[in-house]
Order: sequence, then C-alpha cells, then structure tokens
Amino acid sequence: MDKIPNSGVLRLVLIDDEPAILRTIAEFLRDQGHGVETFGNGAEAVAYLEREEADIVISDIKMAGMDGFQVLEAVRRVASQVETILITGHGDINSAVRALREGAFDFFTKPLNLRDLMFSLQRTSRFHALRREKDRYKESLHRLGREHRELSQLCGEGPGITRIKDLIQTLQETDATTVMIVGESGTGKELVARAIYYGGRRAEGPFVSVNCTALPETLIESELYGHEKGAFTDAKESRKGQFELAEGGSLFLDEIGDMSLSAQAKVLRTLEEREVRRVGGTRRIPVDVRVISATNKDLRQGMASGEFRADLYYRLNTFVVRIPPLRERPEDIAGLAGHFLIRYARELRKEVEGFSAEALDLLQRLPFPGNVRELRNLVERAVILCRGRLVMPADLLVEQEPFDAPSPAAAWEDLNLARMEREMIGEALRRTGGNQVRAAEQLDISRDALRRRIAQYGLGGQREG
Repeated sequence: MDKIPNSGVLRLVLIDDEPAILRTIAEFLRDQGHGVETFGNGAEAVAYLEREEADIVISDIKMAGMDGFQVLEAVRRVASQVETILITGHGDINSAVRALREGAFDFFTKPLNLRDLMFSLQRTSRFHALRREKDRYKESLHRLGREHRELSQLCGEGPGITRIKDLIQTLQETDATTVMIVGESGTGKELVARAIYYGGRRAEGPFVSVNCTALPETLIESELYGHEKGAFTDAKESRKGQFELAEGGSLFLDEIGDMSLSAQAKVLRTLEEREVRRVGGTRRIPVDVRVISATNKDLRQGMASGEFRADLYYRLNTFVVRIPPLRERPEDIAGLAGHFLIRYARELRKEVEGFSAEALDLLQRLPFPGNVRELRNLVERAVILCRGRLVMPADLLVEQEPFDAPSPAAAWEDLNLARMEREMIGEALRRTGGNQVRAAEQLDISRDALRRRIAQYGLGGQREG
C-alpha cells in the first residue's frame, strides 16, 4: 500500500491477542513512518504506558484478561493525555456507542480498513495537538497568575529587596544551571526560588521542591533518583526520582546544608554528568534541570568543619542570592504587613482595613528573629483577633517593651547564625515545656532536624512528646 501523507510521526501502542493481525497492522503503521510498540494483552501495554510516553493507543476489544474497555479505562487513569481507538470483530452498534461514550476517540470493526485507520490517526493527531495547545495556553495564564502572586509577596522598596528583585530578573532571563539562595529561616527562600522559576523559560516545566532536612539518610537516594522494580523489599514498581520529575523545569533543594556527605557526593555527580541512574538500575537517564538550592547555614564554615563538600559548594554557587533578615530592612515591614493583612482579611472574610499608627509603630520596633514568617503569623493572628476595622496594638499579642534597635556596626558584630539558631531552639523548647514535637512545629522544621540541632548545641534533657 502506498504511503499516506500524515501530519507527523506518532508514538503508537498497538494491542491485539491475534499475532497475525498484530503483525500486519504494525508493519503497515511502521511503513507510514510511525513508531509502534506491540502487545498481546492489555496489562502489558498499560504497564508500558505507566513508564513511557505515547500519543495514541489502538486496542482490540475482545481479548482474554483485560478487554478493550478495561484498557480504555486504564489508559485514562495512567496516561490521560493519550487517545484510544478501539477495534472489534463483533461490530454491533452497542459496542460502538459504549466505546465513544466511555471516551474512545474512534471505533472500527474487523476486517480493518487500514486506509480508514490512517485517516483516523490523522484526525486524532490533529485533535491531540489542538488540545495540547489549549493546555499550554491555559498553563501560560496560570503561570502568569502564579508569577504575579509570587512576586507580589516580595514587598519592599529598600536597597536589600531591590537588589534581590534585580537579580531575580537577571536569572529569569538566563538559564544558569545552578542558583544558591542564602538567608536565615523565615526570610522567604522558597518564595525567591519560585519567583526565579515562574519568570524564566523553564516555567513551562515543573517546579519540584525537596526538603533536605526531612529526608532520612536511608531514603534520600531513592527519593532523588528513583528506583527500579525489585530494587529493595518494598519496591513493587519502578518510580521516577525528583530529578527526573523536574525534567525541563527546576528542582529546589531546600536546606541543602543539612544533607549528608554521601548524598552531597551523589548530587555533585549528577550536576557534573547531567544524568541519573535509578536505584537498582543500570540505565543512565539524561536530565535537563535547573537546580536551585537554599540554606540558612554558613556553608563556608561547614566546609571548614568538614560537614559540607567544597566541590559541591563551588558547583552550586554559580549565582548567589542573599536575603537579608527583616531586622536589617525595617523599611519593608509596613509593606509586608499590609500585604499579609489584605491576604488574611480576604481569606478570613474580615473587614479589616489596616493598622492603627500605634500598632504599626510597634511592628516596626519588633526584632523579628523569625523574620518574614514570624511577621506573617503575627498579622494572621492579629486579623483573627481584630474586632474593628483597624488592627490595634493589643491585637498583636506581643509584650510592649521598649526595643532599642542596635546600630548597624553592633548588629554585624553580634551576627552569629549558629548562636542565633541555638537561642531560637532554646526559646522554642522553653515555650513548649521541652516538648520536641511542638517545638519543631513552632520552628517549622522536622522533628529529626530538631533532634540533630539539640545534640549539636548540647540542649539535651528535653522530652520528645
């Protein structure tokens, strides 16, 4: 049969339990220039679709085990973007109606007219392309909305936040493979990471966030790189890791300073080779991912103590975004507080319009050791407690003691992240009566991370629950 003009090469999955028919249709479709994977039963085809991509499934209906209607249902579940064409040797009108009603794109009876099948593939391909274009358009609108929401939270006009916004714009216009964000807990490191992502060309790809502090050492390799079926006792099926899931987009490694040395070595190798190998597998899988890391630690100090690899540090810090703590940019407090007030007034359906002069003055004199996160929580609580249209000092639930802001020189002399972290953990434990679970919740870190820090700073003797 002559080759029929088509609208592009398709990745086809062909299912039929009759080998002769399977071979004939497959040869015809390959002669037309398409890629074809053949299966003698539906279960094998569905398993293939769970790990590989395809455009169209062509399946017989009357098959032993999983029939065509079950295949159709499974394809919609595991590969919703794949269209299905059903074929049967028993061409009754009820089967045709049921197939179309349940989501099949087309329906044919045996003996199959291959030319008609080819034209159906062309129609299916055009419909598939139009739907993908529609999805891209909708995602573009969602992305612009998300980008606006993320950037709107980077409030402030001071020199510190202005430099960050300028650097974010520069990074959005480039495709540097690694970016490092440095700042104390609560300064908004993930917010900056998402702002970099949403405004760049990789915004059409996924944004995958990994909390390195929450990853147990025994699971980190499987989590980042995935595993093959049977790689270990509970590996009942193959699974992609976070690097693969972030393909074409960005992988955010939050608190990378808490990652073990062995995990650091694996991440370094991935960044150098731009490929991964799943646990229990031999195949090397290329990955195209921008890695954005974040830390609240002094990684140079970590290098000096042997807790962080120097080669990984210099590989990660191609571009460094340093977020100043809130106490160093008091000029931004009013704008941030106003942003959070509007947000929570809307979410909580409260008619709160702003802050009284006294409440705003109190906010601007607070030290905010928890940074923007602490301010956000403070404003949310104030909106809940507020009974009028203005937040009053009493709504903020803080002790109104005089706050003497240190001079810039004194602030720099007293700036020790390890000591500040130790003091914050100690304060959280005091407030919770030594309850580690509640203290970890207040500090917004995992219980394992809190235990490590308690041991590191010699804060033992606290009860765990």
